[in-house]
Amino acid sequence: MGIGDGTDGRGENVEVIEPAEAYQRAAALFGETISDLRDQEWDLPTGDEWTVVSTVAWVVVGDAHITTSIAGEPLGEVGDFDAAVLGPAPIASWRGTAMAAITALREPDAVERSVRHPDGRLRIADLVAQRVSENLVRAWDIGEAVGRPVEIPEDLADWCLDFWAGHTDAVLAGGVLPDEPLRPADDAGTVERFLALTGRRL
Repeated sequence: MGIGDGTDGRGENVEVIEPAEAYQRAAALFGETISDLRDQEWDLPTGDEWTVVSTVAWVVVGDAHITTSIAGEPLGEVGDFDAAVLGPAPIASWRGTAMAAITALREPDAVERSVRHPDGRLRIADLVAQRVSENLVRAWDIGEAVGRPVEIPEDLADWCLDFWAGHTDAVLAGGVLPDEPLRPADDAGTVERFLALTGRRL
């Protein structure tokens, strides 16, 4: 599915998902996932020495970049981050960050802007696509950790695959893509291929 051309690989017309809509849907999925968490589940491991709470903090810190970038602030490296950024009410912290990003994306031509980054200029549309991917795979990680698998929408997985196919050297790819993606099965579906790209198995 094309991000901007309105066609699929066969040249047939398909419904185009705009970056702002993709982010809102991915963030909603992430929010639904963490809203179901029980108190004892926040410390469960999600892989790579992370826990559920540190995974949520990573998403919150990253999503905050949408708002600040649209406001014209330079984008820096995430680097080390502390789960304490979530404060005493992590779901409320996530909700405030996500809603601020959604509001910022409603500004005219928000995704057409670019932001300064240590490695060069970055289009807001590309930043949003990276955040869509992060929200989807981190929701999936949390669902796997707590034993309640998350279903990633096929059209959003397809949208992300389409984005990364043309942005293999994206500045922020290291945040969501591993150095060596997994090879999906020859008959793998869209979601399985997306997860393999991010180093995960369905």
